[in-house]
Amino acid sequence: MVIAPAVYYIRLMGRQISPVRVYPPGYSDSAPSADYRPWTGDSTFLRAWTQVKEHTLLDQSRLYELWELIPQVAPVAGSILEVGTWRGGSAALLGWRAAAVGLDRELLIADTFTGVAKAGPRDPYYSGGEHADTALDTVQAFLHSLPLRNFNLLKGIFPDDTAHRVSDRAIAFCHIDVDVYDSAKGVFDWVWPRVPPGGIIVFDDYGFYGCEGVTSLVHELRERTDAVTVANLNGHAVFVRTQERRTTT
Repeated sequence: MVIAPAVYYIRLMGRQISPVRVYPPGYSDSAPSADYRPWTGDSTFLRAWTQVKEHTLLDQSRLYELWELIPQVAPVAGSILEVGTWRGGSAALLGWRAAAVGLDRELLIADTFTGVAKAGPRDPYYSGGEHADTALDTVQAFLHSLPLRNFNLLKGIFPDDTAHRVSDRAIAFCHIDVDVYDSAKGVFDWVWPRVPPGGIIVFDDYGFYGCEGVTSLVHELRERTDAVTVANLNGHAVFVRTQERRTTT
């Protein structure tokens, strides 16, 4: 989830006519130049997206990437974890996709349900409490309205408040969507030792203006020698756990 960059308005003869975003160096308003949009022709994905789109702030391209990654952890033991679910849409999509490809995995869904936590000096556009327009009961009711049964909702800051409830789980796939540096780092540090080789962690918020804390964390972590990292330009960064630590020459 993302807070939009600073917006200024061009005024002509006293009338507001168009918004203009003002970006710092390294950022600009850009769209992918490739023409391929596979989600537009994937009827199964589109049916799921229709059900979840009002419950997520993720766009179709990021949701489709999650959709495509889930089958790739089929050989990897462990649960599916999402930390930072807002109204449950992306978590529902993960569970939907797992069921569709025959993965009988527990879906762990963690959120404060009171908004962003642990905002700090690395997060200049967050002060804490943003995205609080959600509730545990609302998400639970939404998930029960779908063909999802094997899920576990964890209310509180993760991992601080709730990880003890699932400390024995291996994690095959983790989606981290918490917007700020300290929160994202805390989740990664807890999850990574529990990810078997071939397991995947996806950071949302990567590269978004307003989420510089998450972007800087990804840049720190991609120096690791026990992961292959794809710093994507669609708002995701993907870490795949390797069998062994890569050696540097």
